[in-house]
Amino acid sequence: MQAFDVAVRLGSFKEAAGVLNVSASAISHRIRNLEIHLGAALFHRAHRAVRPTHAGEKLAAATGRAFALLAQAESAVEAAGQRRLRLKVLPQFASAWLIPRLSSFLTRHSELDLAIETSNRNVDFDAETFDVGISFGPDKPEGVVAHRLMEVRTVPVGAPALARRLKLRTAADLGRGVLIHVTTFPAAWPLWFKHAGEPVPPATRAISVDSFVAALQAAERGAGVALALEPFIGESERRGAIRRLLPVGHVTGSYWLVHPPGAQRSRALQTFKKWLLAELAKPN
Repeated sequence: MQAFDVAVRLGSFKEAAGVLNVSASAISHRIRNLEIHLGAALFHRAHRAVRPTHAGEKLAAATGRAFALLAQAESAVEAAGQRRLRLKVLPQFASAWLIPRLSSFLTRHSELDLAIETSNRNVDFDAETFDVGISFGPDKPEGVVAHRLMEVRTVPVGAPALARRLKLRTAADLGRGVLIHVTTFPAAWPLWFKHAGEPVPPATRAISVDSFVAALQAAERGAGVALALEPFIGESERRGAIRRLLPVGHVTGSYWLVHPPGAQRSRALQTFKKWLLAELAKPN
């Protein structure tokens, strides 16, 4: 039908072939198959031009309306897609950094809608329908466009009462407390102890949660010692909810802004990316 509609409008199989990026013989073949299917001739064929028969004119009126409606629908869908940005963000980055700053973005860019989903798993663009993600890892992600946002260090923290009770002096003293583990990053404590030059205490009691957000909340309430992500603990420290228990911090990785290579043409993505990087460049 598309070959027929373009050929009617241009009056030439050759010109229709150029528009559709196929050969003139392919256009002729498609039109012939359509005529066989409908049982009616659709064109009067001349050497260099074609014009529709009476049956062709009736069909052209219908296809013209149909393709115009399709074009309108496509434009509407494209416009909606250009104003809506779907993000997958790790919980700690979302709660401690992104959400507190969202009003700034929405005030400046009222033409855009954001749909934010938090997850403890990095975005997988092959399996998920997100436009952009905030991922975490030690190395630059492969197969995507990635921009490093910030480096992250883990530091042991606990409630003030716990800090007074444990009276920690060295990493080995953590064996006297309850360690809070994050199941989505099980290597966090082993890596921290390795960086501190100590083995993981063998008899340490432990509890497990599924995110650094939950680990920090548990530590604030005196459940044990958590590895908190710096620079996201400033608010908890200012409230007096936690204290750093030891000065040792370990760089565990970085947060990355990631998106598929083809998404660079998205105006919404470029607007969000520009705002995000500008916010990160501001003094703390």
